[in-house]
Amino acid sequence: MIDRLKSALVLAETLNFNRAAQRLGISQPHLTRIIKSLETELGIILFERGPHGVSVTPDGSRALKEAAVLVKAEVAFKGKIEALRNSSAETLRIAVGAFISQSWAASAVTAMKSADAGISISLRELDWWKLSDAVHSGEFDLAIGELSEANKNPDLVKEPFPERPGSIIVRSGHQLAGRNQVTLEDIARFPLAGPRLPGRIAQLLPPACGMGSLSEDGQFFIPVIECATPRSMIDVVSASNAICMIWPEYCADQLRSGQMQELPFHPPWLSVTQGIIYRRNKPLTPAAMAFRNVARTAERKYFRHRH
Repeated sequence: MIDRLKSALVLAETLNFNRAAQRLGISQPHLTRIIKSLETELGIILFERGPHGVSVTPDGSRALKEAAVLVKAEVAFKGKIEALRNSSAETLRIAVGAFISQSWAASAVTAMKSADAGISISLRELDWWKLSDAVHSGEFDLAIGELSEANKNPDLVKEPFPERPGSIIVRSGHQLAGRNQVTLEDIARFPLAGPRLPGRIAQLLPPACGMGSLSEDGQFFIPVIECATPRSMIDVVSASNAICMIWPEYCADQLRSGQMQELPFHPPWLSVTQGIIYRRNKPLTPAAMAFRNVARTAERKYFRHRH
């Protein structure tokens, strides 16, 4: 009935069947049938045709005032439903470590939006040691980054990416550059530029170490030059005698140009495993599961193309 009432309101406004039909995008005979059907259902005459055109009857005037209220209510109802639909649209909250944020995170987000344009994504960069707590607290749906802290929490699910071997990188012209062989003692004489590392690293380093020091609580190894991002690490190493521990893919351009060099030193502990972290007691939403798959593909493509 609401559509027929809308037609009647247009006719009441124009008082001309032809103009009303044109505005409604229907034929005049069709409009005539609509009005007749509506009058039959309501049991009153809404319009009269006279020598001077169409006029609204007294009953029609009262009925159409009520119809206008109904039509206005319908518009308001549809607006509220649209707002409710928009407000309930899923927002996928993702935390990523700095290394991921500055490498393949954007590709993963772009691929996700291409697959599902309706999803909202909140992506935030956090220090790697904060990722597990951020997910465990419920602040984020999932996190992607280094897994050593997350591995301590049995309430979190960890889905590792392939283990990636790291390297020691120095600038060209560094005292260690160009050597066919270097030892850990050689490397440990120089300041380390990079993010704080798990405290267990200190157990691997020689006593006389210029790379950094263990935090007071023993939880972290703090580099002499603490850098939060791979970009800042590369900048520091390029301009100083500092060294950095990094995946060579992150500085592939500098290595190819000869600006930086990779030292011939590859112990197993330089390999780092990153992965996806989420709560064990809260299943992933369909959007989160889709992003998990997109992230795996983006990570794999990044290392394959930069290799």
